[in-house]
Amino acid sequence: MKFEPIQIVPPSALPLTLIEAKAHCRVDGTDNDDYLTAAIGAAVSYLDGYSGILGKCLMPQTWAQEFDRWKDFPLCLGPVIDLLSISYFDSNGDPQSVDLSTVRIERRVIDTFAALKSVASWPNADFSYGPITVTWRAGHSDAGAVPDAIKQAMKLLVGHWFESREAVVVGTISSELPLAVDALLTPHRRVKP
Repeated sequence: MKFEPIQIVPPSALPLTLIEAKAHCRVDGTDNDDYLTAAIGAAVSYLDGYSGILGKCLMPQTWAQEFDRWKDFPLCLGPVIDLLSISYFDSNGDPQSVDLSTVRIERRVIDTFAALKSVASWPNADFSYGPITVTWRAGHSDAGAVPDAIKQAMKLLVGHWFESREAVVVGTISSELPLAVDALLTPHRRVKP
């Protein structure tokens, strides 16, 4: 059974600043700061995390995912910064943690995994007491480490939402918007196995 990851600790900073958004939109003063801040948040929500279209984390944040058997655990949101814990319930129903010195982070073609070192073995667990929970931190180290193409796509989204504040533009000939955002983001999308 596959369980979806859950965000435990959200990022403490955004990958795009209000100053960067204002410069892109050519906005002076503070009258539009609240609107632009909300647009930045919407752009981050659109791109970031498990439900974002990139399928990865932009800024450091903590995630947990449950599993129903011992295996190499896919850490489905990267880039992985570090593994924080692997916890489970023993046959008495008591919470236990795996010694992380017996686990390695293994980067494979599509995903990153928490895998056992060759000399270790997974503990015995009674799954009637609950699943195995893997917790890790993922994201780029800071806003400067977020790829420029992703930041530019965010600026384009914020600029578009700033100029077109309604869902429908009235009084114009219908035309498709350029695919600039898709072109910028496509190389950075996570391929899901």
